[in-house]
Amino acid sequence: MGDRSVESLVNEVLTLRAALYDANTGLPSFPASFEALKQMCQNQFLGVIYLGLSDQERMEAVFGFERYEGVLKSAAERLQGYNESLFDGSLLVTQRGAFNDEFCVFVPYDRLARSPLHNLEKVARDIYKALKADLSSCWIQGLSLHVGYSVLHYNPFLRFERSVHRAAAEAAGVAGRQEEMERILNELELRQILARKGLRTLFQPIVALDSLEAVGYEALTRGPLGTPYESPEALFSCAHQSKLGRELDRLCKLTAISSAKPKPAGTYLFVNTLPSTLDDPEFLNGRAFENLAASNMRPDEIVWELTERHAIDDFDTFGLLMKEYSTLGYKIAIDDVGTGYSSIQTITHVRPLYLKADISLVSRIQENLLKQELVSSLLSLAGNIRADLIAEGVETERELRTLRELGVKYGQGHLFGRPAAEFPGKVTFQT
Repeated sequence: MGDRSVESLVNEVLTLRAALYDANTGLPSFPASFEALKQMCQNQFLGVIYLGLSDQERMEAVFGFERYEGVLKSAAERLQGYNESLFDGSLLVTQRGAFNDEFCVFVPYDRLARSPLHNLEKVARDIYKALKADLSSCWIQGLSLHVGYSVLHYNPFLRFERSVHRAAAEAAGVAGRQEEMERILNELELRQILARKGLRTLFQPIVALDSLEAVGYEALTRGPLGTPYESPEALFSCAHQSKLGRELDRLCKLTAISSAKPKPAGTYLFVNTLPSTLDDPEFLNGRAFENLAASNMRPDEIVWELTERHAIDDFDTFGLLMKEYSTLGYKIAIDDVGTGYSSIQTITHVRPLYLKADISLVSRIQENLLKQELVSSLLSLAGNIRADLIAEGVETERELRTLRELGVKYGQGHLFGRPAAEFPGKVTFQT
């Protein structure tokens, strides 16, 4: 066999493996497992347990595929560990497909004999409880786990492979009904929070990197203490699923402004907003001045942070809306720069006074020349449009030193103060 034939065969094998095994988790998909499943079935029946995550696409978009895949990989490792420690390696852990985020665990006939449904339910419950508890430390807030199960009864007149797919689809349907019920209950709870105005606002300083004086404070929303919605990720994930994002966004902004009455003079209040909610009359025309006056503030003390994690559909209409905001005196910042959908278009239509460099560009920047080049490019862009760059997520003195050397004027992060209910005074950190 010639070198080309060998190379071609190797490429075919690699391509086939890529289709059958997930490169992130290393788990096999269905087509790689049919022969093993036939043996586990023993011409009797086979248990199928489906494990899926809620709101996967949004979570990956918000946190990035690397962190999301890290959760999937950790889940796969835990499932393999449970298989060995709890079930003596008798189960088969798979994914529904390569680069899929749904897991299927197959339970052999030997473990289901006599009372298959009862025994399968017990295995499913044990796996679910163990995985949910074990991943709590690294779990993304707002991402929940759902489980369903089904029994495949062997029928020699049906193609076995197709029966496996049908059983997995049935198990996924059971999990989907669980997820729908959870979504309904979460929506009811969120509606109660909105009705009670049960949100809290914390403030984190934004400082001048040369003097460490606070120039502004970002308002950060939290849900009721002691509830899952204390986490902003869980709160906004539920609002997204329940289509209550607009109502939540409005209450977040009103709560932030009403909580900021003792804001230090001469500083700005940075308030996050979805681009899609900026047409809210609460912040336009005369009502804007009434709302702000109650907190002893004016529009020119407010900086609206537009998150880039949400696309803007109509830039022409959006540009006109931005002019109206500027006329009222509001200032604009673009958040998450470097991770969003359409930075250049947004900057062109908004003409912001601040660009906020995402934490992913700032973290360990002293060790990464590419990050330094990217931040330098953002500095150049900011200078050309007469804006200032704010570095988010500054946590170490080395990061601060590098940002200063690059010429970044402003920063925000735990190094200068964690979010707090009260406005801190002068930042006391000293390099």
